[in-house]
Amino acid sequence: MKHIKNIFTITLITLALTGCEDFLEPNSKSEFVPKDATSLNELLLGEAYLRNDMGGFNIFLGLLDDDIEATPYQIPNDNYNENKYLAGFAWQPDMFKRMESANSGHTNMYEKYYELILGANAVLDYLPEVTDSEDLKNYVKAQAHALRAFYYFNLVNIFGQPYNANPDSLGNAPGVPLKLKSGMEAEENALKRRTVGEVYDQILSDLHAADDIYKSLPENMHNNKKRRVNWPMVQLMLSRTYLYMEKWEEAAKYAKLVMDNKNFKLKDLNEVPTTEVNNEGETVRTYLHYPIADSPETIWMYGSVDDMFGWVHYGAGSTNPKNNNQVMHAYFRASQDLLDTYDKFDLRKERYIVKAAFGSEELVPMAYGKIFVGTEYLPKTSTSDGKFGRCLRLSEAYLNYAEAQAHIGGEGLTEAINTLTTLREHRFDPEDNFYVKVSGQDELIEFIKDERRRELCFEGHRWFDLRRWGMPEIKHVWHTSATKSVEYTLNEKDLMYTVPIPDEALEENPQLVQNELPEIRQGL
Repeated sequence: MKHIKNIFTITLITLALTGCEDFLEPNSKSEFVPKDATSLNELLLGEAYLRNDMGGFNIFLGLLDDDIEATPYQIPNDNYNENKYLAGFAWQPDMFKRMESANSGHTNMYEKYYELILGANAVLDYLPEVTDSEDLKNYVKAQAHALRAFYYFNLVNIFGQPYNANPDSLGNAPGVPLKLKSGMEAEENALKRRTVGEVYDQILSDLHAADDIYKSLPENMHNNKKRRVNWPMVQLMLSRTYLYMEKWEEAAKYAKLVMDNKNFKLKDLNEVPTTEVNNEGETVRTYLHYPIADSPETIWMYGSVDDMFGWVHYGAGSTNPKNNNQVMHAYFRASQDLLDTYDKFDLRKERYIVKAAFGSEELVPMAYGKIFVGTEYLPKTSTSDGKFGRCLRLSEAYLNYAEAQAHIGGEGLTEAINTLTTLREHRFDPEDNFYVKVSGQDELIEFIKDERRRELCFEGHRWFDLRRWGMPEIKHVWHTSATKSVEYTLNEKDLMYTVPIPDEALEENPQLVQNELPEIRQGL
């Protein structure tokens, strides 16, 4: 690891960012030029992968959707400013200024994504200059294309309108700048916002480039370790991208390729315990319900645990001297609206959503799950290292396929129901009724939306799904005291369904134009 770190340090002196080109542009190429693809493969890990020790990505997006609600009021500790949460939870158009004033730490996702894109660009730029086997060079190239596509997919779905927001002019709204080189040459418009459609075209171009490369590689390079992107990851991202574009046939095609991959299988939740026996022989609850590193469904892991649940968990475990030395609890919990979507026999409600005690024996369902939450809670049978907070899972392919087939209609309706049934029989006790009972195409599509919510809760999908499903109204209640609350409303098709571009990014790049924003929300 020390050798790898040295390569990153030497090589990416070049990636210092200055002036109006911050977040997009290195000062100059390094004097050190990698000589082989092995060095570039290491460079990818250091500067292009969203590693488990890198935070600040999508960190507050989980506060925006309807799978979360506020917990009861608590008096915060001294110097603990809960307004950092309210900025996103209330969909305030000046959220970044509010979070900064509340000392929330680094929240500039825009900058961080472009730093990773810059790493991928540098690898792609260097590749023609290195010597090595063609297979290894192509393997590195496929990863770089896949990573760049993944980051642009997230950027455009955070800072740009949904692709289908305007049916009469698909993808014509402002998206994000497209930076495809590590230098400025031949990229006159690299700092300007491109349309959502142009960004989606680039995402597809990168994903198809990676897909074609993987086809040419030996089979042993198709399904790499979960810490590196692989061919199924590329296929799943193709399925997801086409799904968001409502190109149903293509979405179904690539989802089916992932479903048919023999290297992955659905996990039977009957095999995931909710209790274990401790060293004293007592039966205790298990905090780690669904370790992603151990799951046969996990295709690719990325990102830190802190990004997954940090902002919906912070506060818990801190003694509060202002409130009779009571332990502070988390500011958020899983919404009752989400919990009500689960059938009483659905195993996911207990295994996907971690529970915690709030100063009593009452167990409160928290707004996170499917991750490692502390070494003291690691089951003895687990081999998880507990370091990654997010992943791409096989179950998404089943849901993408079902949604696409339901929209295709005809025989696709039967395909969708059969696919959902296969997924659900792994989520219920065999003796329970897990079958899909719907009447007609519209009811089936609504069922799939709920099933997607149940299956993928707190994995970073819900906010994006609500955007592409018409941007419905959401209400959040914030408790200002033990007896008073304020209600905030995100209206249907609200402008805040598109996150504002951070002020820092606008200051550094005068060619950026801010999204249209609503007035400050005062609550009711």
